[in-house]
Amino acid sequence: MLTNQDFLGYWEAALPIDAYLDHLLHSVPDEAVDLDKYLAINQQRVKRLVSRFQLQPEVEMAALNAKKGSKWLIINEHWCGDGAQILPVQAAIARASNGRIEAKVVFRDQNLALMDAFLTNGGRSIPKTIQLNEAFEVTGTWGPRPQFAMELVARIKADPSIAHLYSEELHKWYAKDKQIAIQTELARDLLGAGL
Repeated sequence: MLTNQDFLGYWEAALPIDAYLDHLLHSVPDEAVDLDKYLAINQQRVKRLVSRFQLQPEVEMAALNAKKGSKWLIINEHWCGDGAQILPVQAAIARASNGRIEAKVVFRDQNLALMDAFLTNGGRSIPKTIQLNEAFEVTGTWGPRPQFAMELVARIKADPSIAHLYSEELHKWYAKDKQIAIQTELARDLLGAGL
């Protein structure tokens, strides 16, 4: 079981979310890392969201009313397609909070003890957000993706004839949803907003 001191250590080693996104945008794929083949598409997703995305007014208000000193410790990797859809939204919420929420990111594969404390259905699914208070106590978690997207992926992967299409269908859903479900669930589950 992780202690408050453990969370403090992870927090101190983490990248601020805007620095993480900048790092992602300027990364070059490592051909020795198979999953790095997804880096270019994730860079496009992040660029699009950073330039066009706007929070819903009620989510912006929820961010402004967040508990002061809230910390979002996010576990992710640059190759994660869900992360490319979700982290720009989390960055926008943190900015809108006017300092009430601070968001930082750690790399999953360099922090497996942390990841293994927050598995989803027994898997190391990311991005995973751990909300901490000022004493580095866990006050909530969210992720790896919105509930509807979780159910969509489960349905598609359960059918062997279309399982290979899950990523394509998932990102079509993200495009159609326009990050509404992400905003709503983060506000509801981590900010306590009644959305």
